[in-house]
Amino acid sequence: MRKKQFTRIAALGLALVMLAGCGGKQETKDTAADGNKETVKEQDSGEETAKSQDNPTISIGLRAGNSYVQACPDINADEHVLAFEERMGVDLDITLIQHDGFTEKLGMMLAQGDFPDVIAGEMPYTSVMAGAIDNGLFMPLDDLLEEYGPNLMEQVPANVWDELRGPDGHIYAIGDFMSNTARRCTAIRKDLLDELGLDVPETLDDYYNVLVAFKNAGVKYPFIGREKFKYSETFFAAYGVVPTTWQLNEDGQVVPAYILPEMKEALAFYKKLYDEGLIDAESLTNNGTVRDQKAAAGDVGMMVLNISALPGYNVALQENVPDGEWMCVSSPLNPDGGKHGYAAFTPTANVHYINANCKNPEEIIKFFDKMLEPDPDLQRFLTYGVEGEFYTVNEDGTVNLEIPTVSPNPFDVIPQFLRRVKDAGIDRATLNAMKGGPEAIEYYDTKAKDDILTYIQPINLQSIVEHPELSVEEDKQELFINYASKVMIGTESLDNFDSFVQEWMERGGSEVIAEATEQYQNGTAKIRE
Repeated sequence: MRKKQFTRIAALGLALVMLAGCGGKQETKDTAADGNKETVKEQDSGEETAKSQDNPTISIGLRAGNSYVQACPDINADEHVLAFEERMGVDLDITLIQHDGFTEKLGMMLAQGDFPDVIAGEMPYTSVMAGAIDNGLFMPLDDLLEEYGPNLMEQVPANVWDELRGPDGHIYAIGDFMSNTARRCTAIRKDLLDELGLDVPETLDDYYNVLVAFKNAGVKYPFIGREKFKYSETFFAAYGVVPTTWQLNEDGQVVPAYILPEMKEALAFYKKLYDEGLIDAESLTNNGTVRDQKAAAGDVGMMVLNISALPGYNVALQENVPDGEWMCVSSPLNPDGGKHGYAAFTPTANVHYINANCKNPEEIIKFFDKMLEPDPDLQRFLTYGVEGEFYTVNEDGTVNLEIPTVSPNPFDVIPQFLRRVKDAGIDRATLNAMKGGPEAIEYYDTKAKDDILTYIQPINLQSIVEHPELSVEEDKQELFINYASKVMIGTESLDNFDSFVQEWMERGGSEVIAEATEQYQNGTAKIRE
């Protein structure tokens, strides 16, 4: 199959450091002073060129959040992508958008107006996507879905379609769907607990004692976080004040959780961990890749993960620590007796928009619709990948699945990276075949449901547009992150918390609260639970 001449990587400084296992021939040349690379591929055979002309060509921009994908010098030439294209009857031209700083990179692409036929994005009510919809960058999909998406319309729940509507009421995106809004968990090294004779922690004191024990046992990073407090919210969750959520205050107003009094208690706990060396000192700057490298090396005792990702972290860990094992546990119980837990997830996560200038949008709809086609052979391929490489089929139709125990893992390409529409709550088929997978599923189906923090989600607050530093969105909480970071490392006094809240209010916070509360009262705001 003929591939496009270039793989565009819409990312600054994307590290391509793990090249083993990625198919395709290529040579690289410098294309910018900042060191970005553009991959130029050799021409394929004339037979493959002719073959591709029978299939529609779809240019698609996808988040490069998969380690195998990030490691490929040319994802468009990878053998698993080629197999997917052949089975789906399409010719994809994939643009990778860097996972770290995804929102900013996406916003730059949309602002420049040069983006693929279909692009992965965020929810329609987020600031970047809402602005793009208002500016007419995306195509409304209602009529196209009715005509070309019968499987989508039948299988995707109505509440998901409601999430994907723009301000004008039209559907603008196609997404996966969640059967359970539990998303994240506290991941803890079970092998270390066993070795040290420790019980699974439940209370905040239990958690603290476990981290102390890990440090005393020589664990380099008892707890590790990521930049801007991302995937770090275990102890915010304990107090019911996950910073990306909105809650009701004692006056019945809708406010960011980070200005509630409980946030002062939570920050005091983070500072205590930092001062005692129980949290990686680089947690405020670690990107996802750096954190994962530290975890794979066996240097981490506890962190925050998506539940479904846990078995993959076991694979990476066991390359360096053969007996190492991560397990899911609930966030600490609230020491004040209040609510606690990780923020409930939205009913959909991976969403995709069609460029308003796309010439053949029906081909994109049919491409996504085919992913839900009730064809057992196709669904087996989308679930397990390439037959003979990852699995064999018994006479009775059952599958013998053998997932490679390497990192980065080529198995992830088809079921995780390329299969864009599915029940994405948790991948039961593959997790059941991975070490720690059945335990992750059991946690997801049981304890995770009791570790969900309900919250209010206002939509498209104009007051936030006018005062972006007051945002509650992850990565955009400028004023809070600046204050909280300084408190943790000791350059700002925790006693100044009331002053931080006052500054937030004076910068426009009063207007933000009034608008958010009005949305809650009139039913515009969404309730996540």
